[in-house]
Amino acid sequence: MRPMAKLRFDDRVAIVTGAGGGLGREYARLLASRGARVLVNDYGGDTRGRGRSEEPAAAVAKEIEAAGGVAASNAESVAESAGGSAIVQDAFDRWGRVDIVVHNAGIGAGTGAFEDLRDEEIHAVIGTHLFGAFHVLRPAWRIMKAQGYGRVVNTSSSTALGVDGSFDYPSAKAGLIGLSRSLAVDGKNHGIKVNVIMPLAYTRMAAGVRNRAVREWMEGTFPPRKVAALVAYLCHEEVPVTGDVFSVGGGRAARITTSVYPGFKEDEPSLESVRDHWQEVMAGGDPLIALDGAVDAALMDDGYAAIDGASLRESPPGGEGSSI
Repeated sequence: MRPMAKLRFDDRVAIVTGAGGGLGREYARLLASRGARVLVNDYGGDTRGRGRSEEPAAAVAKEIEAAGGVAASNAESVAESAGGSAIVQDAFDRWGRVDIVVHNAGIGAGTGAFEDLRDEEIHAVIGTHLFGAFHVLRPAWRIMKAQGYGRVVNTSSSTALGVDGSFDYPSAKAGLIGLSRSLAVDGKNHGIKVNVIMPLAYTRMAAGVRNRAVREWMEGTFPPRKVAALVAYLCHEEVPVTGDVFSVGGGRAARITTSVYPGFKEDEPSLESVRDHWQEVMAGGDPLIALDGAVDAALMDDGYAAIDGASLRESPPGGEGSSI
């Protein structure tokens, strides 16, 4: 059996936000090592978005160039619409196209009780994670549509499903899933694919974990480099999926799906009948339909959608428009 060719990104232009360290740095380095020209973007602030420094992005760009790659640095803020436009324009002015956007920029969550969260905390977190995606992707989308090609990877989190003691961060991360799924539909006829990752890695935000044993375990088990391969594959022209969400970390990658169970159905349900059939509402079993089947149908070339548990299980794994 002949070995398969190495995946390359020659002549591709990539923008990686939040690439001054941690996960973003690994993405930028890997893409550049495979031939991509990479704009390394990082505002250079602390984990709460305070302060600004051009040094983190510049250091990673120099590191890439020292290894023989092509890179440039950019310290604009994704939290501002003008900053997002400037990032994309910078890449386009340098290299004449934009093929890949990895939106990795983010800051830490607000702290304290939900009722005590300050507006500025909420706006800062959602502004960087969710609005940041809008600010960078809107101008990039125009270019990608004109090219008839593009790859986007947005960074969500398992906290999007809910987590104790955090409110603004999970809200922003959940919003990125909805945005990405909708963009996947919009990009389908333009050669643009959009996917989402929920990474687990030891970064400077994870370094704030108080338990030393947990910190050391995370640092050894979940280095950022073990996330980069999946992200790079999702950026490649060969990637077969769009609109999917992936859990990734520690060398493991897995697709995340959400389904609806059969539940309880009645032509004219009453308050009491819902109460009386609550066990059926809550029952598990074989999934009945994909929760986002309407989006799946829009994504799939042949228009098939999972109708029952059997067909859902028989659906091609990782196919176009896989359900989340």
